[in-house]
Amino acid sequence: MIGNGPSLDRTPLEKIEYPTLGSNQIYRYPYTPTYYSIIDKEMMEACLPLPDDFKPKEMFLRAEACVPGNNPVYPIIVNGFSVDINNFIVMGGTVSYALLQIAFYMGFETILLVGMDHHYPKSSKHGRYRFVAEGKDPDHFTCNDGEPYFIPGKTYNPPELDGVEHYYEIAKELFTQARRRIINLTPGTKLDVFKKDKLSNWI
Repeated sequence: MIGNGPSLDRTPLEKIEYPTLGSNQIYRYPYTPTYYSIIDKEMMEACLPLPDDFKPKEMFLRAEACVPGNNPVYPIIVNGFSVDINNFIVMGGTVSYALLQIAFYMGFETILLVGMDHHYPKSSKHGRYRFVAEGKDPDHFTCNDGEPYFIPGKTYNPPELDGVEHYYEIAKELFTQARRRIINLTPGTKLDVFKKDKLSNWI
């Protein structure tokens, strides 16, 4: 599972031979994940239409995206974890939580996390308030076009770090009960919920 953190710039994605799940503006990085998702409404409006050359195997976008070939998902705000994404997906404060639900539904037994820095030195300063991006963006990977991931002048939702960790704990419990596992391979990650390891042990 591929996050959008700055550590992605030093992650050799070309060496990863497993199916991958990516999200949001990952298409601005020189990599196409196997599966792709957007659940945040504002992010969806910022990302669509997707580039013509971005062709993941399957997409899981909000139903209102109206993208041909999409597997429509229906995000809701509740405390829980969806094991059947045909009904709904729990928002959980981050698209990464949606990716975990998609991965669980698809039957993956081991989820390896990369690019999951879980550290937002700039955008987290806005608390729970939506913000208009400006200047450089140290919270995400370096984009192909040289522009910041959070495009200046556009409005975004800030990360909800405390709430997100609560949902990650729920995911960890569900995966453990199902005899599955989530392992964080992100160098320097601030996300301590899941077991950590090095990517070099898996490629």
